[in-house]
Amino acid sequence: MDTRRGRWTVVLGYRSVRISNFMVFHISHLAIVDSTNTYLKSLVDAPEGTCVSADEQTAGRGRQNRNWHSAPGEGLYLSILLRPPRGRTDLPLLSLTAAIAVAETFLAIGLEKIDLKWPNDLLCSERKICGILVETAGLNQGGSPRVIVGIGVNLNQRAFPPPLDTTATSLLIESGAAMGAATFRDLLLERFSEWYDCWREEGREQILTRWTALSSYATGREVSVKLESESLTGITEGLNRDGALLVRTVDGDLRTIIAGEVSRLRPVNCAPKKEA
Repeated sequence: MDTRRGRWTVVLGYRSVRISNFMVFHISHLAIVDSTNTYLKSLVDAPEGTCVSADEQTAGRGRQNRNWHSAPGEGLYLSILLRPPRGRTDLPLLSLTAAIAVAETFLAIGLEKIDLKWPNDLLCSERKICGILVETAGLNQGGSPRVIVGIGVNLNQRAFPPPLDTTATSLLIESGAAMGAATFRDLLLERFSEWYDCWREEGREQILTRWTALSSYATGREVSVKLESESLTGITEGLNRDGALLVRTVDGDLRTIIAGEVSRLRPVNCAPKKEA
């Protein structure tokens, strides 16, 4: 039982699951929490693989501190703690790694219309079905970073409040089938473990190739990009080796997008390639 009742509620369940040779997930499930990422940040001595999920978030967050709609019992609200080796310079690829894992989980349960939008959104029928927020949370005593991967998945919503009703969707809306959050979580952790293994083994090219194969935004997509101090339009030309998006602007410049808000300018006729 978690005794910090002023901020958190009772821990409803706890278990440890070994998924791979090196990855053990220690899963705590809460009834309600302000944010699973915030809660996990407070567990400073937690081992790698510690996971926190919740039935409801009261202050769920997405990129740029946007609120994440976290109605009770309707989605998966999950955070995973990673402790990557010291000195790794490819931490930005962890966001792509998580997106691949979620996409492959949807594909495995039969939802074929999944698309990845750089840097960390998953779309279905051009509407958002999942968001990912990767945050660093300081260093441990050995100097290795603490990285928290937050994943919010819309599973069983039948409708969304405005303005999300025009931009969001769910597994239930798209497929007509509901799924328990714990079931989806466990399937996702299996995929995540496989791709995190790949990242740990320096599998940069495999990650970039797989993300590109799952995304219609990766190449040949006419997009608008909103940056901190400007906006630009152009055609996407893939990812660089660090996972940044390459965009050829209307005046011919090739821009490297490290952070920004990407939006499509018009639908494309081709769908992203899917592989089992």
